[in-house]
Amino acid sequence: MISMMIKDIDRFLNWLLFSLYKMHYYSVLLVFEIIDLLLGRPLYSLPCVKKRLKKLYGFDSFKQWKMYTNDISFSISLTSRHNRCLLYSFSWVLFVLPIYLLLQLCILAFGWSIFRNPIVNTFLSVVPAFILADIVFWKKDRFLVFFAIFEKENRKKKIVWAVGVSFCLLLLIAVNAFLMWCIY
Repeated sequence: MISMMIKDIDRFLNWLLFSLYKMHYYSVLLVFEIIDLLLGRPLYSLPCVKKRLKKLYGFDSFKQWKMYTNDISFSISLTSRHNRCLLYSFSWVLFVLPIYLLLQLCILAFGWSIFRNPIVNTFLSVVPAFILADIVFWKKDRFLVFFAIFEKENRKKKIVWAVGVSFCLLLLIAVNAFLMWCIY
């Protein structure tokens, strides 16, 4: 029974990480669309640019150029250095925010004066978050197994999870900021 509960918690935490990664992915897609609309299309409409791209790459339309640039941008795999750094930071945030909230609630409830120092609070929330993230996500690259499973889910479920997780993290950040304001 306990092992089943641990598996469920592990799956839930990996869903959170996957959702943050997907939210980042979709936001980057949106930024690229805006850049293409504001910069790419007007640039491609210049005859000299159009001729140069046709000569170098054989592009006959803006759509071909856009597909080529998007393929280059999103060909980075999950195991790349950039995505590893991004996932490390997401995993720490997933643990730091709740731990920091718990610390602040304890300070408000019990009035522990030793923990009123922001540097001590940060240290007491970052170190356990680092250890937990290493155990849950990074030990033997366990997140890759879960990401392969979650990638097979339907798009609607992935979007709902990504938006829900982002909303909850924003709420956690707001509550933490309010409690910091109350304490300090």
